[in-house]
Amino acid sequence: MTDTAESLDPLRLPLRGERLIEASAGTGKTFTIAALYLRLLLGLGGESAYSRAISVEELLVVTFTEAATEELRGRIRSNIHELRIACLRGESDNPLYSALLAEIDDKDDAAKTLLLAERQMARRRYSPSTAFANGC
Repeated sequence: MTDTAESLDPLRLPLRGERLIEASAGTGKTFTIAALYLRLLLGLGGESAYSRAISVEELLVVTFTEAATEELRGRIRSNIHELRIACLRGESDNPLYSALLAEIDDKDDAAKTLLLAERQMARRRYSPSTAFANGC
């Protein structure tokens, strides 16, 4: 890490306004974006949270390649499913899910929200940034 590089905590990053995450390969971008996605879906993050929970249909995540699109889509879908199961169980061995569970007051409601998100994800179309830009 250089003097100008910042460590990004996906559990504390303020979620108001636009956010750009760029970094070298293997630095945790996919993990970070997938964690931010969960926070946005459930309105988590205390003072740094977005003003409300956001549905899958309202979120746009842009990547540059088909491979990155597929990897990110898979990670987000897996995270949604795994956090939903953790909500139903009330616990998780995964540090990310445990941290998010600690912020969730109504785990049954969160599980319902995540189930809806899973269903919405199944209906979504995914494309890299070139397809997005060409559609504008």
